Amino acid sequence: MVKVRKRNRASVDARIPAWIQDTSDQSRWNDQFIEILKRDYSNTDHSIAVILSDSRLAQVCATKIRSSVDKNFSIYLYKERKARGTKTKKQLETVVEGLRTAIGLCKNGGKQEFLLPLGVLADEFSQQLARCKEAFATKRHGRDRDHAILCQCHSFLEKELGRPVTYPTLTNLVNAGYEADENSPKEPIDEDLIRRNLANFKRNNALWHLFGSTEQPPA
Repeated sequence: MVKVRKRNRASVDARIPAWIQDTSDQSRWNDQFIEILKRDYSNTDHSIAVILSDSRLAQVCATKIRSSVDKNFSIYLYKERKARGTKTKKQLETVVEGLRTAIGLCKNGGKQEFLLPLGVLADEFSQQLARCKEAFATKRHGRDRDHAILCQCHSFLEKELGRPVTYPTLTNLVNAGYEADENSPKEPIDEDLIRRNLANFKRNNALWHLFGSTEQPPA
């Protein structure tokens, strides 16, 4: 009975957070996050001051940071990634089996001209199948938070600002996010932790975009 309760609770936790579709809740949280940035960082962090000068960018940044600090959003993404991985694995297994069968039929039927292209396709999809588990792994993205979200936010901000965004700036954004979420860790997140998390994510996820990432934070 206890195990059943745990499974049911995990299923509930894996649902998409309610705030994703609650525009009033998003607006309230974003405004609180922006006020914290204005209060604590606008005079000391030039990049944050530039973000705040563009209301659209500030709002998008707020939503992306909320996606990063909200553990339930990471849980939701992990569940979705596992489901996509299972589906993709089954599809690749079906394709490889079909191609191998087609190769056998061509050999028996004397259709030699089809053997090479079918063999190339079979090998290509077999390689994708071998990499499938790694490509859709969740632990590589972080133990309790999906660092892909902050990595994507980092790239987005650098593109929007047209300049590098430093780790201290990311750290300020994340700490402001935790405060706005009223879920601040016992110790503030520091620059070294952000640097290590993103470095580990990039090192462990060379195949992140292999099958195409659909896990973008809401904008």
